[in-house]
Amino acid sequence: MEMMTLLSLFIVALSYGATACMLTCMPLLSPILLANSATRQQSLKVLLPISLGRISGYIFLSLIAYLGASMIKTLISDTTLMGYLLGSVTLILAWRLWFSLRDSASCCNTSPDAPQGNIALFMAGMFLSMSICAPVVTMMTLSATTTSIGWAIAYGLAFGLGATLLWFLFFSVVLTQVLKESLKHLSHYRNVLQHLAPLLLAGVGIAIFKGWIHL
Repeated sequence: MEMMTLLSLFIVALSYGATACMLTCMPLLSPILLANSATRQQSLKVLLPISLGRISGYIFLSLIAYLGASMIKTLISDTTLMGYLLGSVTLILAWRLWFSLRDSASCCNTSPDAPQGNIALFMAGMFLSMSICAPVVTMMTLSATTTSIGWAIAYGLAFGLGATLLWFLFFSVVLTQVLKESLKHLSHYRNVLQHLAPLLLAGVGIAIFKGWIHL
């Protein structure tokens, strides 16, 4: 029975991650990938900590549901608070991007490498997972009624893997290639576009903070 529930959760999460999740994350991830020259290696360095953060976030939600911590559930369901947290992390990422690109340019590096900070990316992934939608509620409901904490963790892990699998492939393969080709065709404006990316990301962070964008 538990194994069937795990499989069902994985399939539900797979369909969830393949639809709205991809589109809503584009304003956040596109500027980061663009600032990193949209190379496969740099994209993986960005996407891996975010993906681990998302999976950890779903496991955390599953554990909260199992343990029945009503106060924490209330805090997580507060979309305004989650917007403040994700918006703040996004602004930190934009700040790091901007100064890393400036430092690279000052060292006469024609192909700047913009490290993001794995902790900030991991936290961004965690806050992305805190969007309480119908599939996430289903996972939390099942976790709340399971027989052991081990199964609650397994539910969160199965859901997290399903939600991030196609999402990860889309951003690491499809979107990275699109942005890379765009930079190639606009090679004369490459540095300008890369330096505009942190400003765009900062705008996204402010919009999330203000509640204009919900990821």
